[in-house]
Amino acid sequence: MNFLGFLAPLLGIIMEWIYKLIPSYGWTLIIFTLLTKILMFPLSVKQQKSTARMSAYQPMMQEIQKKWANDKNRQQEELMKFQQETGMSMTAGCLPMAVNFLVLFGLIEVVYRPLQYILRVPKELIDKAVELANSALGMNLMANNFTVQNDIINAVKSSPDVFSSVFSADQIASISDFNFMFLGIDLSRVPHFAFDAASLMLMIIPILSVVTMILSQIITMKMSGQEMQGAMKWMPWIMSLMFVYFGFTVPVGFSLYYTASNVVMLVQSIILKKMYDPEEMKKQVQAEIEAKRAEKKKKKQVKVTTD
Repeated sequence: MNFLGFLAPLLGIIMEWIYKLIPSYGWTLIIFTLLTKILMFPLSVKQQKSTARMSAYQPMMQEIQKKWANDKNRQQEELMKFQQETGMSMTAGCLPMAVNFLVLFGLIEVVYRPLQYILRVPKELIDKAVELANSALGMNLMANNFTVQNDIINAVKSSPDVFSSVFSADQIASISDFNFMFLGIDLSRVPHFAFDAASLMLMIIPILSVVTMILSQIITMKMSGQEMQGAMKWMPWIMSLMFVYFGFTVPVGFSLYYTASNVVMLVQSIILKKMYDPEEMKKQVQAEIEAKRAEKKKKKQVKVTTD
C-alpha cells in the first residue's frame, strides 16, 4: 500500500457498509462522496472563512510589497508587522486541503483493491489467485499492479470453478456478484483512446471528471475572492492536464468518484460563499484593523493634568 493511502482500511469499511446496503459499485462511490463531503463540511467552512480573510489581506500585503519593492529587508519587516497586527495566519486553510488530499489517496487505494477493502478477501488469498490465474488461465497478472484485483474479480466471474481451490464457496459467490456496472459502463476497466462504442462509453466519465474539475477550480477561486498571481494562474490547467493522464491510466471507478466530488464542491462553494462572502469579509477585516490601530494609538497617548 502507498504510504499516502494509509486511510484506505478506514475508507474501505465505510464503502463496504454502503455496498452492502446498495450493491452497486457506482452508487457506492457516489454515496461515499456525499457522505465524506458532509462529514468534512465543518473543515470546509473553516477553510472558506480563512480564504475569505486572506482575500481581504491580499491587497494590503500587495501595497506593502509595492511600497518597499526596492528594500526587501524593510518589506519583510513590514509584512511581519502586518501579520502580527492582524493575527493573519498563512497556514490557516491548510488542514482542510491536507485532509482532502489524504482522503483522495485513500480512495485511490480502495478503487485499486476492491477485493481487499470492500469484499474483505485476505491479501494472501488474492496473491494465490493471481498465481492461479497466470498458470491455469494463461493470464499475465502482476500482484502489485493497480488493476490486478479488478482483473481477478472478472476472471472469477468468467471461470469460478478454476478458483475453487483458493476461495471458499461464499467468497466465489460474493466475487461473482460484485456489480461493477454503472449506467452501462464497466467501472473496473481502464479507458483508452479508441473509436469503438465500448471504448467511447468508457471515455465519458474521465472526460467529465476533467471538465468538472476545471469548472470547480474556476468557480471556487471566484467564490473565494482571491486572485491567482504569477505562475499560480496556470495551476488549474496544469492540474487538469495531470488528471487527463491520470483518468486514462486508472480504472474508471476513480473518475466517477472524482466527477461526483467536483459536482459536490461546486454546490458547496456556492453555499460557503453565502456564509462567508469575501466582499463582506473585506469590510469586516478593514473595520477590525482600524479598531486595533485606534486602540493602539489610544494606549500610546499620555494624559497630562495640573494639580
